[in-house]
Amino acid sequence: MDTQNTGFDPMAWLSKQPAKTQPSAFSHQTSVPSACQPLSHQEELAKATAVVRELIARGANIAESYDDYVRLGFALANGLGSDGRDLYHMLCAHSTKYRMQACERKWQECLRKADGRTSIATFYHMAREAGVDIKVKRNHF
Repeated sequence: MDTQNTGFDPMAWLSKQPAKTQPSAFSHQTSVPSACQPLSHQEELAKATAVVRELIARGANIAESYDDYVRLGFALANGLGSDGRDLYHMLCAHSTKYRMQACERKWQECLRKADGRTSIATFYHMAREAGVDIKVKRNHF
């Protein structure tokens, strides 16, 4: 056999590869990509306000049924705290069933009972179902 083999030699190739290092416990990157970073409270409020404005401009009624009315209340209460009050009233006012005092009582109940099970994402989902492009709104707050 010819000792001057010009074919691939896996052993020679392996010997030329740099040694692999084991990642340390501290080398793991734990940061979340910027596109996935949660918004600050002020940014979330500005985004929600922009979405509410778009819903109102469209004449969208996302709180006509009692279930939607309550879901919306919890979504805004959990996501925005007391800062969501005016947005809640603005959206609920599009319902023919809107009564200011009853809406305020429901809002206060949502604030008291907010437990995080319904997030602000529920509100954005409701808005998306009404035709609002949430991605566009995020860039304009």
